[in-house]
Amino acid sequence: MEAELKRLVMRSPFAVRLEAPKREGDATLLYPFDARVAWVATCHHRTSSRISWDLCSSTAVRLEPLFADLVPVLSSDDRLPAGPRVRFSVEVGASVDFEAGPLQLRGVVKNAIVDALASRGIASDVDADAPDIVFVARRAGPPEARRTVVGIDIGGGARHRRGARVAGGLAPLRETLAAQLILLSRWDARTEPLVDPMAGSATIPIEAAGLAVGAAIRRPSDLPHRHLAAFKDLPREVPDLFPGTVPRIVALDIDQACIPAMVGNLRAAGLTGPAYDNAIVIGQQDVRTLTPDHIARLLPSVRNMQPGVFCFNPPYGVRIGAEHGDEQLLDLYADMGRALARFEGWRAACFVANPQFVYAFGHRATLTKPASNANLSGLFLVFQL
Repeated sequence: MEAELKRLVMRSPFAVRLEAPKREGDATLLYPFDARVAWVATCHHRTSSRISWDLCSSTAVRLEPLFADLVPVLSSDDRLPAGPRVRFSVEVGASVDFEAGPLQLRGVVKNAIVDALASRGIASDVDADAPDIVFVARRAGPPEARRTVVGIDIGGGARHRRGARVAGGLAPLRETLAAQLILLSRWDARTEPLVDPMAGSATIPIEAAGLAVGAAIRRPSDLPHRHLAAFKDLPREVPDLFPGTVPRIVALDIDQACIPAMVGNLRAAGLTGPAYDNAIVIGQQDVRTLTPDHIARLLPSVRNMQPGVFCFNPPYGVRIGAEHGDEQLLDLYADMGRALARFEGWRAACFVANPQFVYAFGHRATLTKPASNANLSGLFLVFQL
C-alpha cells in the first residue's frame, strides 16, 4: 500500500511531500492528513480496503464513558460536514474487545454524532441507504492501549467494489487483492507483458491495466468530498496519472464460457475499443499447453519480447476444484509448474488458499506473504521461473 501511494503522489497534479506513515498492526497505515494526498488516495489507490479520515478516539470500553468522551470533541471539530441537514450512517469494524456489542457501539457513536451536529446547528438524519457521510468506528492500538477511533469514510466504502465487474466468476479474487498481487510481482508495465492464464472474469487483467495507466477507481463526484470543506478547492476531474503507458496484457482461460464475461467486464471498465486493441488480448487456452511462442503470437506488436510476469489465482479446491478431488487438483498444480517452466526468465505470482500448492507447483517461492480472500486464509506467492 505504501509503495503504491508514493508512486501515485509523485505523478499527481500536486507538489506535495508524502510523510512517512505510522503502522497500526499489519494492515493499517496512518498518514498525517493532507487533503491533496487524501484526494490522490481516494481517487486512485487500488490496494487499500478502506480509507478514512480519523477525527477522534477514546480509551473508554463502556458505552456511557465513550459517549461522554466523543460529544465534546466532535462538537468542536470543524472537520464535520456543514449544511442545514446532513444524512449519515455509522459502520463499525471488529470490536470484540469492547464491553458492548457492535450494534450498541454503533448506536452510541450515532447518538454522539447527532448531538455534536445539533450543537453546531446542523440537523441530521440517519440514512443507511443514501448517506451524505459515512462515519466509521474501529478498535485500534496495541492490547495494552486499545481505543475506539471515530472517523469519516472518505474512500467511498469498501474499495474492492469498483463497479467494473458486471459478470462475476464462481470464485473471483477481490479487486484489492488482485492489485496487491500485481504490485508484489513487481511488474513493469512499460517493458514486460503480463499474462493471466486462468483469468476467469478478468479481475487481474483489469487491475493490471488500471495500475499501468494510473486510472481512477473513484471520481470526486462519487465521494463525500463535496460535503467536506477540506476538499472544496481540489480538482473535480481525475485524468490517468500515467497516460503514456501502453501495457501488454493477455487474459486466457480454458473455459470458453468465461470469454463473454471477460469482454463484458473489460467494456464496463472502459478497456475495450481501438485504444486497447494491442493492450489487452483475450483468448481460450489451457495453461498446461501454453508456450512462449503462443504468447508471442498473441502479442504480434511486441518486438523482441522480453520475459514477463504471470499473475493468476488458481483453484483452491474449496469453491472451485473440489469436484475433481485433491489428487486431480495437485496434478493440475504440477502441470502448471511444468508448463510455466518453459518461460525461462519470467516471474510467476499468485494468490492461493491451498497449502499444498507450493509443493505440487515445483518451484521455490522467492516471496511468501499471508493474506485472505473472502474469509479464506491463503498466501501471495512469487516465483522466479
